[in-house]
Amino acid sequence: MNTFPSRIGFSLPLIIVSVVSGAFAQPRPAPPAFEVATVKPSAPLDMAAMKAGTAHIGTRIDASRVDIGTASLFRLICTAYRLKPYQVSGPDWLKTANFDIQAKIPNGVAPDRVPEMLRTLLVERFGLKVHRDSKDQAVYALVVASGGLKVKESAASPEPPPPADAPKPVEMSIPTLQGDVRMVRTPQGAALEMPGGEIAGKIRLSVGEPSTPPRIHVESSATMKTFAEMLSVGLVDRPVVDMTGLTGTYDLAGELGLEDMIGVVRSSVSFMPIGGGGGDAGGGPAANLPDPSGSSVSRSLQNMGLKLEPRRLQLELLVIDHAEKIPTEN
Repeated sequence: MNTFPSRIGFSLPLIIVSVVSGAFAQPRPAPPAFEVATVKPSAPLDMAAMKAGTAHIGTRIDASRVDIGTASLFRLICTAYRLKPYQVSGPDWLKTANFDIQAKIPNGVAPDRVPEMLRTLLVERFGLKVHRDSKDQAVYALVVASGGLKVKESAASPEPPPPADAPKPVEMSIPTLQGDVRMVRTPQGAALEMPGGEIAGKIRLSVGEPSTPPRIHVESSATMKTFAEMLSVGLVDRPVVDMTGLTGTYDLAGELGLEDMIGVVRSSVSFMPIGGGGGDAGGGPAANLPDPSGSSVSRSLQNMGLKLEPRRLQLELLVIDHAEKIPTEN
């Protein structure tokens, strides 16, 4: 005779299922985090130190340590979430609040996980809260012009090495969270080698004959998707989306005015206010950035058989809901 209350018989299968489920459940892994980190507001920029090359600016990463100098909170958020400025929406003060960060990478963790560790740090120290959204935004579509494409696909073979008697190039390295951006200056001009962050690939810069206003010749080997990203970083007043339908890598060349190049610098250097690439995305008003029509950008695109068409598209957006202006104590 069964002496247990009947209700236990009904609940026993639920208990068994619960126990079995608990035995096989895996705990969610903790987000990657620095072993130890210090965060403090950056000191005001010292022009003398900048000229001497001793200013604490840029990012240096080795196998165990990260050193970030004079980076805006907005730029840190972009890096932490691996997004471009026009993909992030937040209050304007994020772009003028600069911070220095020094952190230790845990043993066995690859340096390429620094953005994810930085994300954890921003949540812990700044109380960062975000959410994902999409928004109908004003963009430029990069398309092939009616006259057809006027650039050729890049050759598959690598560039030949310079002659043995060629002058030794002058090199400069600009550290970023994605790796060092190298600038190599030769008698023929300068080349920028990008590690694959906001802009990937190699860009050659050279100043031609003296002109008024000054102009800079730019060459690059890139996909159209990468080229659209290049245009989005400070060259025009809206995000640029590749809609050419082209999948190859192309040799691209154009002439840019000095003001256009300054726009790139403003959008790329972390301690300067970000004036572009925001459009309607909330990355801030595209102050001081030109409508591309009639600009050196437009003329260069025409020579390549490309053009920008104003459109509206739904783009993914990271919205900053909350961030403290002063980080918690170290």
